Amino acid sequence: MIQAITFDLWNTLLTNKVYSDMRLSFFTNFLETRGIIHSFKMVKEAFSLAFNLPPRDLERIKYRHIYTMTRILKMLEILNIELSEFNKNLIKQNFEDTMLIDPPLLKTGVKQTLKILSSDYKLGLISNTGASPGRIIIKVLENYKILQYFQTTIFSDETGFYKPSPTMFETALKNLNCEPQNAIHVGDRLDTDIKGAKESNMVTIWINDSFSSRPIYSQPDFEIQQISDVIEIIKRLNRMS
Repeated sequence: MIQAITFDLWNTLLTNKVYSDMRLSFFTNFLETRGIIHSFKMVKEAFSLAFNLPPRDLERIKYRHIYTMTRILKMLEILNIELSEFNKNLIKQNFEDTMLIDPPLLKTGVKQTLKILSSDYKLGLISNTGASPGRIIIKVLENYKILQYFQTTIFSDETGFYKPSPTMFETALKNLNCEPQNAIHVGDRLDTDIKGAKESNMVTIWINDSFSSRPIYSQPDFEIQQISDVIEIIKRLNRMS
């Protein structure tokens, strides 16, 4: 019997939105106003090296979360720039708050689906975070009036691990007081959402709204194109139990 449902955030509840250009523009202007001159190409390369880590690198460090300040310090090291703690914190604050300036859009059907499911099931959110930490994402969810539907929100900057680390899923299940076989995880990423949830013995639903072909290496239990389809799947599972 399904008792709890956890959701991914990006491209599941919120549309994907990249803030690299906004952060890079701020950082470039920040340096220029302080008389620190580097070519834009050098700054962009340093930013990319610090903030765009390939999956194999995350696997190598066992999916440990890399915090915004750690990334900023790496970027400054690459550029051989020394700044005061005050200025480093100014950069950190801007990078983390950028999402509030231009929030990502809520995906179609999300609010109504969460409202319907929350009346019968315990709901949770499990999200990796980049330079936008959990405290910022919470504000966006509050503004969209959907935070109220979640009994727990799990962010990688708070647990110290990225999905697919079992820590993310186990923490959510513990907070929801639910056994994994009685929980479903819904997400769009096979390598983080489906892999991590299956390894934690949860039922998995893959949102494939881009109509990608299903790969052999990671098989979700169910595949849907829109989030509202979750409702019918859960009804079907509970009729079978």
